Amino acid sequence: MSTATRPARAKRAPRQSQHTRLLVATTGGSESDGALHLAAMLAARGKTTVLALGVAHPFPHATAGLLSLKQPVVVDEEARRDVLENLRRATGSIEGTEAWEKRALVGMPDDVITDAAITWRASYVILGMRRHSRLDRLFGGETAVAVARKTCVPMIAVPPRTRSLPHRALAAIDFSPASMAAAAAAAKLLDRDGVLVLAHVQPFAGAVSHEGDFVDVYRSGIEAKLIRAVQTLRRGTRRQINSVVLDGDPGPALLAYAKKTGCDLIALGGHDEPLIDRLLLGSVRTKILREAQCSVLIAPPAEIACATAPQK
Repeated sequence: MSTATRPARAKRAPRQSQHTRLLVATTGGSESDGALHLAAMLAARGKTTVLALGVAHPFPHATAGLLSLKQPVVVDEEARRDVLENLRRATGSIEGTEAWEKRALVGMPDDVITDAAITWRASYVILGMRRHSRLDRLFGGETAVAVARKTCVPMIAVPPRTRSLPHRALAAIDFSPASMAAAAAAAKLLDRDGVLVLAHVQPFAGAVSHEGDFVDVYRSGIEAKLIRAVQTLRRGTRRQINSVVLDGDPGPALLAYAKKTGCDLIALGGHDEPLIDRLLLGSVRTKILREAQCSVLIAPPAEIACATAPQK
């Protein structure tokens, strides 16, 4: 009995690691120290380009004649140069930043940062995180919150004292493309032995269920979805991935779990919430950006990132 000869299997082309482009937004102030160090540590992994971008607020042109004898354009240029000098000074003491591209622009920070991220094709936007007073919020001083609402690439807000890569990340999962994108982005940031925990916050805290009722079916379905989510994400990372189901209001539940388990990164998907939801319920991501003691990653759905990126 003859045996058929199998055709030779084509050799699979070696997988090439993707080049990473980091945009670090900073004014050169101390609140950006953690963001600069995180970018340097990520860049040290190799195949990474970093743009350090400083943003100077524009001078109020309508009052230029009252407050200064200089032309508004001159004032703006002086402010831009000051920010660039502060940026260079801040990066000067961090190893590996010599090769970074350093720029400074004039404009509203959230607009400049989001536009630059698209134009420069950033993989991540990294910026400092600091506590804001209610007055800052009223007058638009929360740059991280403003950028999170507009970002079309993953954004990482980093506390000033950060000096290491994330080791334990908590990713909020509602099984939307945005939440899965956030979890995948978080896995890429972890150190070699890092752990990613997928957390779904279910609304039936303390509810008694019986086999086959709505709550029971919901909980069973969530467990199955979490298993599939873990399996999907494991295909793209060697990091350990676990899952957990939390009860209660999403913002407080995630913050409490992150603090209890020592997470140094919380990842969430970015969503365009209706105005009425923001006014009455508030935004989970805004609450976490304002109250988290660790870094926070906000990632949009992949289709939004692709749709807003410049075409080749």
